[in-house]
Amino acid sequence: MKILIYDNEWSEFLKNLPYDLTFASDEDEVYEITFKQKFDFYIFDFESGYSVLKNLRESGDETITIILSHLETFDAQKKAYTVADDFFKKSSTYVEEIKIKIDYYIRKYFHLDDIIRYKDIYIHRKLRLMYKDNKKIELTNLDYDLLILFFKNKDSYLSKEMLIDILNITEGTLKVKISNLRKLGFDIENKKEIGYRLEEKI
Repeated sequence: MKILIYDNEWSEFLKNLPYDLTFASDEDEVYEITFKQKFDFYIFDFESGYSVLKNLRESGDETITIILSHLETFDAQKKAYTVADDFFKKSSTYVEEIKIKIDYYIRKYFHLDDIIRYKDIYIHRKLRLMYKDNKKIELTNLDYDLLILFFKNKDSYLSKEMLIDILNITEGTLKVKISNLRKLGFDIENKKEIGYRLEEKI
């Protein structure tokens, strides 16, 4: 999930969000970044970001946006909701609240089938992103392909020969990749002469 953040005051706190984050430091940078990239969400500060978001909306940008503010007055919220989808009062707990709200929007507007959850691990199948304990984990395309095979066949054993053939790799590479996935927390069972199976532990 790609998120653009324009809130210099709370950037350090927002870095804890478990998503693919990009930070803009000023208005011009917001325009430059959004011209080059497409995002799933924006998180903007009310005081500095309202007019920027208003301009983006007028240009046809409908990206889901959360506005953050120290203000909690009715007038502030009313103004924010003219351009944003949600409004949060800045507080010591609001980062976790934002995560809950983003997860809600993911369920509402994005395909849940693209999200795989395994214990404390989240994998976005379409974006090929993985997070463990709210930290982004870098995986190769081969790692993802192997994982997806396991999840698609989670109730069945996959033979060594089948995996080698599908992924077009050597037996040595397969062993290394399975070892790496086990280190990340995936419980992959190996039954001699039968194959490998990802144990379902949620």
